[in-house]
Amino acid sequence: MTEFFLNSWTVFYTVFIALFLFGITVFVHEVGHFLAARRCGLVVKTFSIGFGHALFKWEKDGTLYKIGWIPFGGYVALPQLDPAGMEKIQDGEIQEACPDVSPWKKIAVAFAGPIGNIVLAVLLALAIWLIPGDDAGAQMRPVIGNVETNSAAYVAGLREGDEILSVSGTTINNWYEFQVETFLKGSETLSLNVRRAGIEKEVTVPTVLNEDDVPAIEGIEPAIPCLFGAVTDDSPADRAGVQVGDKALVFNGVTILGWEHFTELVQAAPPGEPAQLTIERVGTNLALTVHPEYNEVHERVMLGVTFAGSSLPWMLYRNPIDQLKSDARMIVRVVKALSNRDEASQGAKSLAGPIAIFGILMFSIKTGLLNTLGLIRLINVNLAILNLLPIPVFDGGHIVFSLWHGITRHKVHAKVQAVLIHIFAVLLIGAMLLITFNDIDRELKIKKFFGRLLSGQTETK
Repeated sequence: MTEFFLNSWTVFYTVFIALFLFGITVFVHEVGHFLAARRCGLVVKTFSIGFGHALFKWEKDGTLYKIGWIPFGGYVALPQLDPAGMEKIQDGEIQEACPDVSPWKKIAVAFAGPIGNIVLAVLLALAIWLIPGDDAGAQMRPVIGNVETNSAAYVAGLREGDEILSVSGTTINNWYEFQVETFLKGSETLSLNVRRAGIEKEVTVPTVLNEDDVPAIEGIEPAIPCLFGAVTDDSPADRAGVQVGDKALVFNGVTILGWEHFTELVQAAPPGEPAQLTIERVGTNLALTVHPEYNEVHERVMLGVTFAGSSLPWMLYRNPIDQLKSDARMIVRVVKALSNRDEASQGAKSLAGPIAIFGILMFSIKTGLLNTLGLIRLINVNLAILNLLPIPVFDGGHIVFSLWHGITRHKVHAKVQAVLIHIFAVLLIGAMLLITFNDIDRELKIKKFFGRLLSGQTETK
């Protein structure tokens, strides 16, 4: 019974934290609009913290402030950005509901919401950079660490150590982008541009649907970086001066391709004999001498180090600028796919709705603080970019309407704005329902998919 209550409390706590963190993203967006509207002199009808029936409310300077009983997110009512509030059409005559304001002020207010999300994303990126931990920065380069000899990939010519430069003409920077391009291309075969020993070559490889129904190249694994997350006290690595955060580059004269390759090299080394280990520490290469030891418990030769880093796509970098650039690339790539006739179908399948986002957020909460901060950062960048798309129901739509007004000196008629907003609202609701249906269809595979990314990568070597 005690275990049942503990498990129930854990689920409740995780759900509450997930809702709260997602609510902060929405709240920061609305605060951006609110502060800019106040600064620009727009009418702010309502500013609400949370949703639903008001637990507390008060009015000041013409604005109704509310605290809703659902304490997640919030909203701000700006009638001058709403054609139905700005101009009421009665008996064929247009009557001003609120004082008119400059279109440039409207643009500033519309931009302020996404800017609020970007500011929060920057703060989270700085936190990930400054908070100690090994959850970020183990970016997996697009280098193949292992190829099964009986696989189609091996037959096609892929080999261990090959660096994948592009997928069907699209340049990639890391293993995650390789997976994304493999998915978005949605082709039965892919043309890979790989580099081996300084020589580039084209390799045509067939794809298959894996157990998650995602297109993939069967038989290859990435070269996981040898970034050390922990060093066992009084181990060979500890005595040699290895520190947490070091990255192994060369072992006994052999360039290390990845974590698994490093493990093989260590286990092949004679126990007790000196071995040369070159590591990278804060941008500087250092040569160390280690004496591998045979571990009776694990029955193999070991150094006493543990893998660091996360293979989650939002934790590939520790540098704040690289974090934000990676987030933006991920989102822009999906938007680009949706606008491409050949990739639109796969791009639509990659979209995640509230259920999927909530499930991934709960997963991140269970895996640690930094992973959670990284996902919230990504969600904020995502919300900022998507809201700037020139679609009438988004901030970008208000910006387009106001730009037209500012450039031509003529407003887009209120009826035209209202019709466009209603049409796109219906389309957006339909799209969200479809995405939600897809979320439900694949929801059970989310934890399985991300769980595999983390499993088997924390064993002491």
